[in-house]
Amino acid sequence: MPEEKKLSPLQIKRRYTKYAMAASLGVLVVSGFQKGKTARTVHTAAGFALIGLAAYHTALYKKRS
Repeated sequence: MPEEKKLSPLQIKRRYTKYAMAASLGVLVVSGFQKGKTARTVHTAAGFALIGLAAYHTALYKKRS
């Protein structure tokens, strides 16, 4: 069995943030095709979640000068 690389806590945060962004994007797409008040609410919440996660994901990377 190959040895698994040990990830730093920062790399783990980056990875899970990417997973959450992909999930919220999926929910955004699916809810965009549905009709009704619940779908609209879910669509709006998923959009805000994607925006927040994108901002958090960007903040996890240090600015290189």
